[in-house]
Amino acid sequence: MSINGDASSHVGFNDIEHQAAYVYAPTGILDDAPEPPTKRRKINKTRKSAPEIQKDNGGFELESLLNGAETPTNTNLRQKLFGRFWASTEERIQSILSEANEGTLVDVVSFVGQEVLAEGLDRVPTAFIVTGPNIASQGLLFKQLSSRLKTKVSGPVVTLRSGDVSNLKAALKKIIRDATSQKLSIYEDEDDLQETDGRKLLNYDLKILHDYVNTHGSRKVIVALEDSEAFDTSLLAELIFSWLDRIPFVLLFGIATSVDLFHERLSRAATRCLYGPQFDVEQTSSILERIFLKVIAGAAAPLRLGPGLISSLIERQHDHVQSVQAFIGALKYAYMCHFYANPLSVLLDANITFKPQSETLQLEHFEAVRNLPSFRRLVEELLDRHEVKKALDLFDDNELLLREIQISLKAKDVGVSKILQAMHILSCCAVGSIGKIDLYTIVSSNDLRNSTLLISVLDTIRRMDPDNLINFIKSIQEAIKNGNPELALETWVDEESTFSEEIQDIKTQTIALIEKSAKDGITIRSGHTIHNKTIRATVIAHKVQLSQEKSSLTKQDLDFTTLIDQLISAIERYVTFENPQHLFLNEVWLYDSKLPYRDVFTPRPKFAIERALSVPHDYLGCQCCNPSIEGSSLSHPPTAILYQCYLDAGSLINVFDLWTAFLATVGKEEDDASDERQTLMLFYRALADLKSLGMLKQSRKKTDHLAKLAWKGL
Repeated sequence: MSINGDASSHVGFNDIEHQAAYVYAPTGILDDAPEPPTKRRKINKTRKSAPEIQKDNGGFELESLLNGAETPTNTNLRQKLFGRFWASTEERIQSILSEANEGTLVDVVSFVGQEVLAEGLDRVPTAFIVTGPNIASQGLLFKQLSSRLKTKVSGPVVTLRSGDVSNLKAALKKIIRDATSQKLSIYEDEDDLQETDGRKLLNYDLKILHDYVNTHGSRKVIVALEDSEAFDTSLLAELIFSWLDRIPFVLLFGIATSVDLFHERLSRAATRCLYGPQFDVEQTSSILERIFLKVIAGAAAPLRLGPGLISSLIERQHDHVQSVQAFIGALKYAYMCHFYANPLSVLLDANITFKPQSETLQLEHFEAVRNLPSFRRLVEELLDRHEVKKALDLFDDNELLLREIQISLKAKDVGVSKILQAMHILSCCAVGSIGKIDLYTIVSSNDLRNSTLLISVLDTIRRMDPDNLINFIKSIQEAIKNGNPELALETWVDEESTFSEEIQDIKTQTIALIEKSAKDGITIRSGHTIHNKTIRATVIAHKVQLSQEKSSLTKQDLDFTTLIDQLISAIERYVTFENPQHLFLNEVWLYDSKLPYRDVFTPRPKFAIERALSVPHDYLGCQCCNPSIEGSSLSHPPTAILYQCYLDAGSLINVFDLWTAFLATVGKEEDDASDERQTLMLFYRALADLKSLGMLKQSRKKTDHLAKLAWKGL
């Protein structure tokens, strides 16, 4: 009986797990194996390239929507539309990014490429690149700068970041490794550079770099410090003085504040060793605005983003001071959400055949259209116009609905053009600078009539004299004639002939009033100015009474005031249009859902972990964990069961009490030692999971207690 008991107590025990050391003796090797041959010189340094991964076009497929009724053709079409539209969008973004820093890149390359950079050997040529406070944008600039210098300058280019080098030795190692690995031929070995006169050099000895420069005839060794203000000042000083007279160093400093503040952090001796000009970089906000105008707000944008999503994107960009690449990633995710989850996005295909029996349009697509909020709004508008029969036919007649779909998709371009035209005119008419992103958000959300921007523009018009009014009308006419290349807007004089003729008529009449008043010697003023009111004081029975009277206006003043009122009315009518979110089928070409974006880019991991441990069924989806079934908590994962015991405990948790509670929940009633050991294993694993999640730690007060670190909901 004792033998059986001992045997059962050692079930699952492996003595190898408790060894302090292991002896590795691979099979197949004889004891009398010959010694390995002496190391021979490597002739071919080229590394074997990794096996090319063959692209499997059918490896990734989108989920079939419409409750699984979507055909594979439409599923592939949505994926192709996303790839096509995002490729064109990314191409425009890359063109903007390449042009953004072009001036700085040309100036820095020209400075580095000069033949004689220093007056003597005691000074290091240095370029101070002021990037601005957005440190996240420095990565793109120095990446472009490194690739440009490698092609234009004879010499290695090394980029250092403060996180990669903690001391001088680490900095020298990285400089030597990156510099010497850029121009090795197939007959050279990196190890050969570290050998001089038969002795092995340390991998942080600059003699290796010195020999490399002499061997390859490198004229310069360019070291770019991306976030130089995060480096230790003593490290920078030692790096500057290292082999100053033997290696032709050229330093590039990325500065977020100013050159003066950067010099104050260095020692005087290090400052005297540096000389070079300052280069200013275009700020991230300017680059972001150019990307926004051309990619999101431009007339050629394949997908429109709603004002709600745009506000979230810009707010996150400003609050977290993120790079342009983060904004581009968020924009790509919006494209993915639209095409991956919207079955009606196939209507954006320019080659689609609008026929009820076409391969693209299924019966489920028509039913999906009838369930859209914009379709319900269309039916309500038809009922308001007393077109009851047409409203009823839209529910049954697919051909009639298809015609409405075609009309709506063609009309959406006109509606978008009106928004961009109004935006361009207001930006030209506004007094002072105005944010184009804020302006687009206001115009696209149909809040322009009540916005402070339009009110300020109209108040400015009311206070204008005739000459300023004529110049104002000329600026509007030039804006209509020239268009806006940033928004991909061409001239629209013919499209808005009514508005153009109206403002031209006001301009002609104003010129005639100026000529007539000049002959009569009269100054024209508007009735809206504050100078046309006077205060009159009257003394009656030793009491003073104040009254406000309007100054008398001449006929020319009244005519000029009428022209101003006509211009204000014309502008108000021009900037009044239907909200794009109220147009029929706006769900096809406009994406304004903030929920997926918020969950991905501003996640709440603590809430998700607590929910997964409290209600595993929400994530597992298995029937055994369904909370509606009685006793389903017993089938939860061990970590979730231990988490419930964890919630019931106090700030200090006795490990034995926690184990007892866990055993009472998971263990069986039979006194089986093997089952208890299995349960103990699950307990240890669950306890390790909670500890890795940061919920528990060893208590310093009591050795057999654990300290609670997290409370649910806090």
